[in-house]
Amino acid sequence: MKVKIYAGLVRRIIYGRKLKEMNFYLQKDVGGKYYRKHYDDNDKEGIKHIRKFCRHRFLRCVLCDDSMERSTTYRANFFKTNKGIFGGGKYYFCAYCGRVLSKRKAAVDHIIPVALANSSLKYRRMLTVRGVKTVNDVRNLAASCFKCNSKKGSSGGLWIIRGYFGKSWIRMMFKEIILLVIGSVVLYYLYKFLLDMALFDFIII
Repeated sequence: MKVKIYAGLVRRIIYGRKLKEMNFYLQKDVGGKYYRKHYDDNDKEGIKHIRKFCRHRFLRCVLCDDSMERSTTYRANFFKTNKGIFGGGKYYFCAYCGRVLSKRKAAVDHIIPVALANSSLKYRRMLTVRGVKTVNDVRNLAASCFKCNSKKGSSGGLWIIRGYFGKSWIRMMFKEIILLVIGSVVLYYLYKFLLDMALFDFIII
């Protein structure tokens, strides 16, 4: 169990020395600078003490399950279990924009981001409901182009819905076919309208 204590500049000045004496280390992530320390899951008293310490000093304390930390093997595990378009293992759809990517140019994205899984009970419950015990589970991973991966960052909401829907290349291909059919129909009626207008103008002249 990791304990993260988020503190602004003023509180870091006031309590920074005390936290360092308690073996907390200052680090930085998307949520800002924080103090971090690892506790054994069975150390209930230690965790209770640090939460009380933070509550009395108006410090934000976040408990992070080790299973919600980014692993070093999630990319390899994704490609090992996900063979991409038609099972060839060479090409993948971006789960967010539908772009076709080669394996070399595909980023592997955490649909529910690591930062949200770490800091929000709501997002951890979303994983649990899907039967996912760790944020690095392949069911929480999807191929993504680097542009969408960068744009999404640690966002949730609609990005998560798009990620889970676009994760399947079959659904993504179905979506592309539907869009192609709709686009073709619109172009056909536009062409017919313009043709009728041209004939109308010819008759008047």
